[in-house]
Amino acid sequence: MAFVTSGPGTRYGGIGVVVQAMVSAIEPDAEVRLWQHPPFWPRLLRISTILWRTFWGSLKHVDLVIYDHVHLAVLHRMNPMLRRVPYVVFLHGVEVWVPLSGRRREALLEADLLLSNSATTVTQARSFNRWLPDVQVTWLGVRDQSQPADVRLSEPVGLIVGRILGIERYKGHDAVIDAWPIIRAAVPGAKLMIVGTGDDERRLRNRVAQERIEGIKFCGRLSDADRDAMYRNCRLLFFASRGEGFGLAGVEAASFGVPVLGLAGTVTEELFPEGTGALFAEDLDGASIARAAIPVLSDPQLAARLGHAARARVQSVFLQEHFMDRFREALSPLLQRASIAIE
Repeated sequence: MAFVTSGPGTRYGGIGVVVQAMVSAIEPDAEVRLWQHPPFWPRLLRISTILWRTFWGSLKHVDLVIYDHVHLAVLHRMNPMLRRVPYVVFLHGVEVWVPLSGRRREALLEADLLLSNSATTVTQARSFNRWLPDVQVTWLGVRDQSQPADVRLSEPVGLIVGRILGIERYKGHDAVIDAWPIIRAAVPGAKLMIVGTGDDERRLRNRVAQERIEGIKFCGRLSDADRDAMYRNCRLLFFASRGEGFGLAGVEAASFGVPVLGLAGTVTEELFPEGTGALFAEDLDGASIARAAIPVLSDPQLAARLGHAARARVQSVFLQEHFMDRFREALSPLLQRASIAIE
């Protein structure tokens, strides 16, 4: 039996989607149990709960544990019922882009397998932690879209999709807002739709109102269907984040045939090399973002060409089944040793 531990994920955080794909990848060939780990619980309660689950029997006879976060993996060696059970840790991004010590370092050094969503995540993690063992990259995937956008018919609408948190200002909301007056001057009638919410939303709303920036709408938290409608009716996704290990929103937009504006030197360059539908701002300066965005927002034919290339890239590399195949291949030797056969 394989046991997967996970945080609950968030609507625009992506981890929940990834974990479900992990479970689906190995479920046909192994009994899998998923424990969603509420990160808001006090630390002592989290530890007590996993110990209780062990002795109650839900972790007995486990052959493999997969942790989707290094902070969860520290529980492995604290649990006497799991010390001899092999385990895997998945690295996502900023959680390992800091010096790791103590139990977190031990959790990575003692793991039987380390996986990561991108080479960018591994490079950044190793820049802070030279001791990091080998890590296998398993790019993530998204659902194929049977009804992609027709960007040629779209209005000059830019879109941001993601959490709006004070601790995650690296996602670039402020930088895109800085660029918006420049973009509006060049593309009259352009609109910016901001999907997502969080504790920093009120500050951004106040900023837009105080600076009298026109053409920006905060849409809040949307259902999947409403979010998909946003993708189908925009001309460009702004993904000006310098802190993403992968960035599901960018790949998700590309799956609809929407071009993606990323930052030079970030994971977007790894995922979308030249000619595959992404364009890049040099940095988080508003003028730099405007220079990259204006040609696409002002030219639906250019946007359509870029969007077509982005969709082709996703369909060849970044569908959910591609991730599941990569994940199964990476786990296969370990699962076979644990007597969980994958044919």
